Amino acid sequence: MRPTTRLAAVALAAAVAVVLAACGDDSPATAPPQTGGTGAMAAQVASYDLVAGRTGRFIVGLFGSDRTQLVAYGTVGFSFTYLDDGTADPEALPGSAAIEATFLPIPGQDLDSNQDGPRLVGGSEAAGVYGAHNVTFDRPGFWEVTVTATLDGNDEAATSAFEVLADSPIPAVGDRAPATRQALAGDAGVDPKAIDSRATTDRPIPDPELHDLTVADALAARRPFMVVVATPTFCISRFCGPITDSVHELAQRFADRDMAFIHLEVWQDFEAGAVNPAATEWIAPTADTDGREPWVFVVDHAGIITHRFDNVATDAELAAAVEETLA
Repeated sequence: MRPTTRLAAVALAAAVAVVLAACGDDSPATAPPQTGGTGAMAAQVASYDLVAGRTGRFIVGLFGSDRTQLVAYGTVGFSFTYLDDGTADPEALPGSAAIEATFLPIPGQDLDSNQDGPRLVGGSEAAGVYGAHNVTFDRPGFWEVTVTATLDGNDEAATSAFEVLADSPIPAVGDRAPATRQALAGDAGVDPKAIDSRATTDRPIPDPELHDLTVADALAARRPFMVVVATPTFCISRFCGPITDSVHELAQRFADRDMAFIHLEVWQDFEAGAVNPAATEWIAPTADTDGREPWVFVVDHAGIITHRFDNVATDAELAAAVEETLA
């Protein structure tokens, strides 16, 4: 995986600070580089793989301007402005009307989604992002999202810049799934931590339902499946563990249905910086792919990707994707 670009590095640093606040206590987090935000709110794009002309989900993390709280619940507005690819007339850069975005909690939280919001909360109370579906960017280059929300009776706005690519090698909805043949639990000569980073000398590979079938065999059997590409122990965003746990719960919930559930560990050897070839087929298929994670892909019986989720996916989104694919 290549080093991230400057813009991606800024985005990643900010995302890390947001998640540290979300997954820890309410103590102040290290302030990330400022990428936008006024008043009581700041924003950071959380989407990984945005491609011109491709319709998909767009997600943003919102937090307090001092980075000690997150914004949660309710809905906010997204509007987009094209910043330029170096060729456009600055006076003619296109913008968009505001669209509604809904709070999407990370998995593993017992939250009442009907709570009033948006509002500032401590990281231990609620964590997630805001998402809008069916978003399409008509051209590659640098864009900016403006997020508008009413917090404590005040109208607030925050901005964050991001890049839309002309193309991407990461598998997308409608593509055929890679015929990955990953190592499975019990394979001779394979470090268990290379199959699931949570395994130790004292703890066997967890979630056996996720580590007993290769992607290639699922495709050959024409079984629909969900694959989560994540490193629960070493994940930068800390979303990997909750999402992997959510996929495991779905494996148990749909155990009597013809649906497979698979986990691909990102690291073959974390200390040595060696990435699992199976993971690279999905999230870093070329040398110039950033390889950020976690990712979840859903594949139908014909081997075609029907859904994919980058970075954050809610329990409800994942369950709905399974139901739709089985239907």
